[in-house]
Amino acid sequence: ARERLERKRIRKERNYVQLSPQIQGSMWAANKAWGGDNSITVLAVLGFNHRYNKSPFSVNTIGEVRMGYNNVRVDVPEGEETVRKGVWYKNVDSWWIQSQPARQINARWAYSATAKVQSQMTRSYQSRTAQEDANLTSAFFAPAYVTLALGFTYNTGKPKFPVTLTLSALSTNGTVVYNQDLKELYQSRGATSYFGVDIDKHAQFSGGSQVNINFNRNWGKNNWFNYRTEIIAYYGWITNVMNNSKIKAYETYLDELEAWKAAGSNADTKPASVPRHERLHPTVGWKNWVTLKLSNYISTSFYHELQYNKQQNTAVRMYSTLTLGLSYSFASKKK
Repeated sequence: ARERLERKRIRKERNYVQLSPQIQGSMWAANKAWGGDNSITVLAVLGFNHRYNKSPFSVNTIGEVRMGYNNVRVDVPEGEETVRKGVWYKNVDSWWIQSQPARQINARWAYSATAKVQSQMTRSYQSRTAQEDANLTSAFFAPAYVTLALGFTYNTGKPKFPVTLTLSALSTNGTVVYNQDLKELYQSRGATSYFGVDIDKHAQFSGGSQVNINFNRNWGKNNWFNYRTEIIAYYGWITNVMNNSKIKAYETYLDELEAWKAAGSNADTKPASVPRHERLHPTVGWKNWVTLKLSNYISTSFYHELQYNKQQNTAVRMYSTLTLGLSYSFASKKK
């Protein structure tokens, strides 16, 4: 009995587990005289955090699931008529999980490795009135983004400035696509790639370096205000160096093709094609969480995410939500 209690005490001392579920929503309702369309929005968020510490080794695993729907009145065809009705449509769907084992070097620095996977839970379609197989845009693990990295982690160790900096000199980022329906849909449109992956493959990986910066701090009595931000920057320089000759050959081919078209597109002088190899550009992701804890069960949250990935879109993509709802945290012990 004494040994069992001792093992239990050691497990509790070395492990910390926290689950943070949230349900948030909003509603707009008005009569005909006021005008406008009634709408309902619901967002569910589940956060997960597990830390294992057996000095000098530690493993920190975190993750998050977001799922949101809204209901708006739209015109829907029913037979020969068009009926205006409320339709539920998924507007938020994402999940990610990251694990970071580390070995402490001193009070501030540690060797570290990072493994992260992110994707979505269910299928997504073009719009709330176009949700047939032909309107499919993405699905579970289609795409999924995978990151594996080795490097060093620096922690300031200051409660008023809790910043964690991870420098990964060796890193690989990849896009994985496993959905046959989506692949066949892109092929029917004559596409040669989907989500940056060649149409005849299921994955595309590159090698380079990555920087990750995290800041997470609470303010006020009972930690009623929390701000967390994360910046991830990746550059696939290893892939660019290894494929430099192929990249230049493809760029030369594109220049020759444009010149051929400008000269009149004579079939006898058309330049010979070469396999497509494009130079990778830096990618940047910036996430922000602002949470105001109004009581033990009620909170308001603001989330904003910015992404730049030229392989996915040449423009900067932004997404944000502002919600009020129920939230609570279950922890195995106090921090």
